[in-house]
Amino acid sequence: MMLPVPQIKALIRLLSDEDDRIARTIAGKLTEIGDPAVPLLREAEIEQPEMAERISAILDDIRAQRLEGEFHALSACDDDGLDLEAGAFLIARFAYPDLDVAASVDMLDAMAREVRERLGRKASGEEIVKAINRYLFVEQGFAGNTHEYYDVDNSYLNKVLERKTGIPISLSAVYLLVGKRLELPVFGVGMPGHFLVKYEADRYRIFVDSFNGGALLTQKDCARFLDQAGYGFDERYLQKTPPRMILIRMLKNLVAIHNKMDEPAKSARLTRFIEILGLPEKDE
Repeated sequence: MMLPVPQIKALIRLLSDEDDRIARTIAGKLTEIGDPAVPLLREAEIEQPEMAERISAILDDIRAQRLEGEFHALSACDDDGLDLEAGAFLIARFAYPDLDVAASVDMLDAMAREVRERLGRKASGEEIVKAINRYLFVEQGFAGNTHEYYDVDNSYLNKVLERKTGIPISLSAVYLLVGKRLELPVFGVGMPGHFLVKYEADRYRIFVDSFNGGALLTQKDCARFLDQAGYGFDERYLQKTPPRMILIRMLKNLVAIHNKMDEPAKSARLTRFIEILGLPEKDE
């Protein structure tokens, strides 16, 4: 829906109407216009502070609409081809619409280069895991955010990279994305109640707990955790979690947090992203 600038400005002025029904109708039309209305809305947000709340809600709707389109494109890929990194930054842009994704990608690239420099040509699987763990959790200081576990920024990849703290799934995502750049045999393992990375090569197999400083776990260790947590052991819990399910789990975490914060609009938008990714929600 494309309108001339004067008509868009006229619609924005009508947002000040005291009749909420009219204001909602105008807001809906501006949302339909989408991106062409954004710079004019931002201008009005500054010049007419009394309308700031209404304008902010419209801008949120336009951004969510744009993200929905990008989630649709991402979801069209099959599970193996779905890009975890692209999806994680899409989620981050929900909270940080002006995010410089390229800068965050550069950070991941730089970390992978530094790890590569520490690896010998014939490094064993065990040596590789120890090297990447030492780099991420000792030198770089990535750690689980035990003090503010439910801080929303623990789920946004850009903030995890910036603050070097997060929750199990987001820290594991950093590990996976660095590992992908190094062509390592790593994948995510979405156990109930926890998320791990598994390094699986012919001669070396180990689970990495990114939330707890890269602690190395055997299958028996994982089984013990599951039993103690009350889930019971099932080998399915230790299978590879595809990128689609990792993204859904990240989104579900955010939905739960925003529900707890009594922010239904944000929960609804995030739930819509889950629906677009095409799998039903289930408790984990």
